[in-house]
Amino acid sequence: MSLRSIYQRFLEAPNPISLSDNATFHYITTLTSFSSPAAIIRHLETQNKKVVQTKSSKVISAIEGHRSLALEVETVLEFISGGGAYLPGLENFIVDKIAVIPTVSLHL
Repeated sequence: MSLRSIYQRFLEAPNPISLSDNATFHYITTLTSFSSPAAIIRHLETQNKKVVQTKSSKVISAIEGHRSLALEVETVLEFISGGGAYLPGLENFIVDKIAVIPTVSLHL
């Protein structure tokens, strides 16, 4: 199975077993980071249920190496009660809005 298909499955159903022990998750634009599989999954679950719901994530393009992966993902977000880690502090402007954004994921 390719790394791309494994990652697509992770996007559909995040599971800490799919992550390495030293996994980290960074929002570059807001300098928000999460380290460890448990913290990453907890963040994704909390954010998706309460703040920003990911409506869909579709891999647009991928470059796959022997043990690495770079992906461009089309992500559809619905802002439920705020901007979460994507747009913190913009609650008055984005609640109940849907946005389609490209995200880049690197897995080394």
